[in-house]
Amino acid sequence: MGRGLLIFAVLVTGGLTLILGRPASSQRQMPELTPIVVSGRDADAVVGADTLRRGEVLAQVLTRQALTGNEIAGAVDALREYVNPRLLRAGVEVQVTRTVWDSVLDVTVRVDPDNQVRIYRSEFGWRADLVALPVVVDTIVLAGAINSSLYNSILALDAGSLSLQERIEQIMWGIYRPFQWTIDFGIDLRRGDSYKAVYERHVRPDGTVRPGRVLAVEFTNRGTAYRAFWFDDRGEYFADDGSSMRKVFLKAPVDFRRISSRFNRNRYHPKLGIYRAHLGVDYAANSGTRVSATADGTVTRAGWWGGYGRIVEIRHVNGYRTRYAHMSFIAKGIRPGIRVRQGQLIGHVGSSGLATGPHLHYEMLRNGKQVNPKGVNMPSGVPISDSDMPEYRRIRDRLIRLLNRAGRPGLVSVD
Repeated sequence: MGRGLLIFAVLVTGGLTLILGRPASSQRQMPELTPIVVSGRDADAVVGADTLRRGEVLAQVLTRQALTGNEIAGAVDALREYVNPRLLRAGVEVQVTRTVWDSVLDVTVRVDPDNQVRIYRSEFGWRADLVALPVVVDTIVLAGAINSSLYNSILALDAGSLSLQERIEQIMWGIYRPFQWTIDFGIDLRRGDSYKAVYERHVRPDGTVRPGRVLAVEFTNRGTAYRAFWFDDRGEYFADDGSSMRKVFLKAPVDFRRISSRFNRNRYHPKLGIYRAHLGVDYAANSGTRVSATADGTVTRAGWWGGYGRIVEIRHVNGYRTRYAHMSFIAKGIRPGIRVRQGQLIGHVGSSGLATGPHLHYEMLRNGKQVNPKGVNMPSGVPISDSDMPEYRRIRDRLIRLLNRAGRPGLVSVD
């Protein structure tokens, strides 16, 4: 082969390395090579945070973060598994994580307050995972007093950092729901009534909160205290003795409104100018306010009916019917023969027919005759079973101890 240089091929850690050397007889032994990891998911990374601006699409944000065209196309396509990128609105948070060598590791998009999508490169191309944001669950105890309405009381509550949205969505509705079959919050409340509540709130990593479950409520109305406790196994509220808070009829078809005219067999009609029976209850409310069915039943009338204007009539069990009149329009799909559930939307408040202003005229009939809805006592739902009673008492007694910690109006964290 002569005295010229020989070329040896040596396979080192997965790569082919060419080594120029002398003849084999004088070649020194090659040292062993140890692989060195210079980057990876656990290595130091650089995070670029950005926000979708008004009028922008996600691709523009990723371009600003220096992703290539192919990277942008792959990331946007992967995101479609969970959300349409074109539906993202201004303010959406976007993070791009890179290695110290400037290689993109992943893109994270905050698609809603509670979830983000992590987009990353895999051996099969760009993939996406939906990741729920971790939350810390606090248990809160609060107390309040009624001066005019539950709504105004919640607004005036010394509730620390609670936002208006949290007060309305979580506290007010949480207090209302267990007693919607027992108390008409439009007419039954009196100045000096009070309430206590135990509820959960979920605190996100950025400090914002989302409503949790209301676990217990005590409402004192006209000197009588009513209590309700949430029982997970049944998914509803029960009284101290284990009877269900749920009843056949809701107390009212609209929420938190005042009574403009009560059941009266000899009332002066403001539009007709004569005295005649008013065989129902009028709820003053803004036009468009939702109207709900007060009980399960079958629609027997839905449309225009003389002085009633737009009306829905529903047939219930045991010879009962309810009427909801003067509505601005009837909900989609509500027509004769359709079954409706308690609390289902059936229409919206208006002033159709012989009405002087926006309100809902609500009637209840028993065996064809109008009766005062406020004077009808209805049976409760299914109570706690004997086998579940020990567990229910344990939960109830713990919640009572928490309720007793709410002394003056305000809120106390017990976690």
